[in-house]
Amino acid sequence: MNQEERKNYADSGKKNNTTRRKKKKRRASPLLTIAWGAFGAIVVALIVVCVLMFTLKPTQAEVASYIYNSTFCEGITVNGKDISGLTYNDAWALLKDEIKTTADDTCVSVNVGTGLWVLSAQDLGLHDNLDEVLREAIALGRSDTFFANMSAQSDLKKEGKAYTISYSASEEAISKFVANIEASVNTPAVNASMTPDKTATEPTFNYHEGDQGFGIDADVLVKTISDSVSAGKYNVTFTPELVYTEPDITIEDLQSSIALRSSFQTHYGATASLHTAARMRNIQKAARILNGCVVEPGAELSFNEFIGPRYEKDGWALAPGIVNGSRYENQAGGGICQVSTTLYDALLQAGPEIEIIERNRHSWPSSYTDYGLDATVSTGGPDLKFKNNTNAPLYIFAYEDNVNYIMTVYIYGEPLPDGVTYEIEGITEEVLKPGKTEYIEVPTWPTGYSETYVSAREGYRATAYRYKLINGERVETEVLYTDIYGAVTGQIKIGTGDPRLPKPNGN
Repeated sequence: MNQEERKNYADSGKKNNTTRRKKKKRRASPLLTIAWGAFGAIVVALIVVCVLMFTLKPTQAEVASYIYNSTFCEGITVNGKDISGLTYNDAWALLKDEIKTTADDTCVSVNVGTGLWVLSAQDLGLHDNLDEVLREAIALGRSDTFFANMSAQSDLKKEGKAYTISYSASEEAISKFVANIEASVNTPAVNASMTPDKTATEPTFNYHEGDQGFGIDADVLVKTISDSVSAGKYNVTFTPELVYTEPDITIEDLQSSIALRSSFQTHYGATASLHTAARMRNIQKAARILNGCVVEPGAELSFNEFIGPRYEKDGWALAPGIVNGSRYENQAGGGICQVSTTLYDALLQAGPEIEIIERNRHSWPSSYTDYGLDATVSTGGPDLKFKNNTNAPLYIFAYEDNVNYIMTVYIYGEPLPDGVTYEIEGITEEVLKPGKTEYIEVPTWPTGYSETYVSAREGYRATAYRYKLINGERVETEVLYTDIYGAVTGQIKIGTGDPRLPKPNGN
């Protein structure tokens, strides 16, 4: 073996040794890896544990379960009573008597004038927060992370934690109670008022001052009581300040809101038959009933209902009234059509806001007003009805003057527009002639004796007009209606019997 071969052989031996050493090193590596792996796992686990101890908190469900399976940490008191180591139920039992005592001692009084109202705990809807306090307290030292809980429990042992039971009232319950006080105390303001003076001889009003209203401020009182309970004042008396209100309507308001709308006069002195004692008595009685009548806005009035039925037993005198549309006969209340007609004409002149619902003409026209402007009434028969369509009451004043034989009606109410007045007129447009006189034979009367049974009367067609005036000048004409008064054929009864027969009625 030459030198070069020996060198190559030597080099080959070195390589083989190196290879063997490397093979030995690879066999030791798995153990080291396992060791390092185990160490790493431990480190990671420790890190996880530490992280969890610093960050993991119990769930809400777990915290809620503490009232069933945990006790209060050391150092916790409620209303000065130590509940350390107690369960939730034990702590509740310890404190419930104190709550009952507070409820029994609760007495909130409200004094208004001579009235005193006392609210018990039940009236107040008193509610304590003991459950909330105990739920919060039992979670102390347990509801945070491990280290935070350890720190909290340590602090509790050193410094303690004091809770106080608080109470609140139900505003709904208080409001109901205060509403009862309002119903007894609160008095609304009374508006000024006016009434027609029925004893005066001309339109006069009696005015009555309004009165202040007063009462408690319910919202303020409810809040005051609620705040008192929340502040721990359970035995206290309140004297709420009364709140005063002024009337909405004063005498000045009334005086400016009512004015004369119209007036109308009729006369009953033209003939003796119009002012007999009996007729004037009926006119006077009806006028004095009508005087001072008030018709509210939107209300209707019936003349017959307001005056009442006319019977002798009620003081109505027998006086001539039209019967069967052809002749006069005495009847109770005869003559009051003078009053109804005067009222009707005054209503027409009060303006179109006064709605005439029912009006009836006489069988023949009256002498005391224009043809077409009369209004007949009768117990159980024709009526005069109207409705007040203004925004204020109507006040009716009615006066009879049995010396000068004048009937007057005034209508007061909501003022007409400035310068506006109304006038009415009945115009006769046609005269209707009666038929030929009829003769009725009466065999029980002596021949040559006769009596007029029905006087012949002309008939008329008359139209009623209403004129609107502004500052005295006519600006509008309204045709109201046309009346037709039928002509009346005369009837004369004549005797056809033995001339020796007695005349009727001792004539």
